[in-house]
Amino acid sequence: MRVGVVLRGKYGRRAVKEISEFFEVYTYELPQNLPEIIDEPEELHFPEELFKCDVIVSYALHPDVNYEIIRRAAGKVKYVLLPGGAKSGSKKQLEELGKKYGVNVLVENICCATPKIDDPDVKEFFEKFGMPEFEIEVEDGIIKSVKVKRSSICGSSKFVAEKLVGMRVDEAPTKAGYLTQIYPCFASRGIDGKIHRAAHIHKRQVEKALKD
Repeated sequence: MRVGVVLRGKYGRRAVKEISEFFEVYTYELPQNLPEIIDEPEELHFPEELFKCDVIVSYALHPDVNYEIIRRAAGKVKYVLLPGGAKSGSKKQLEELGKKYGVNVLVENICCATPKIDDPDVKEFFEKFGMPEFEIEVEDGIIKSVKVKRSSICGSSKFVAEKLVGMRVDEAPTKAGYLTQIYPCFASRGIDGKIHRAAHIHKRQVEKALKD
């Protein structure tokens, strides 16, 4: 399987590191400073190699760029994954555009919320990456080992797993949420920031693993 990652500034570099452990990765880097509105996105110079990938993960964080990626992916790319929520564009419009061009589009606020996709062409990728899954071994109320069965694309799940070893079971879920936020997670900050959702997801998934 071949995965394309569109980079912009600091975004996407950790994803490349994580994904390349399992799959062939092709990267394309956008300029960090892009105009707020790109009047003629068809003039963007994307390399054809990008559209020879099975999955594209775009950290463009720009609606016009992502619309053009989807348009050019028609008949070539199976899935386009867009982290970043509203920064990536309107979820409804992006998904409708995907339907128009026959491309499966997933728009997520945070990469660790990505669901599993039961599609034989890309199943292997989504089994490795998305909403985290852990397997935890406990001895005398202390976490002895943590295996990451499925990791967030940014790698925060691995960071959390390493730090939980040696911790008391009763404090582990809350600490998992805290550790997610100091990874550091690039999700939005503030009272309504998506970083809190990322923390909650990891907390909940650790609770689930301990229960199992």
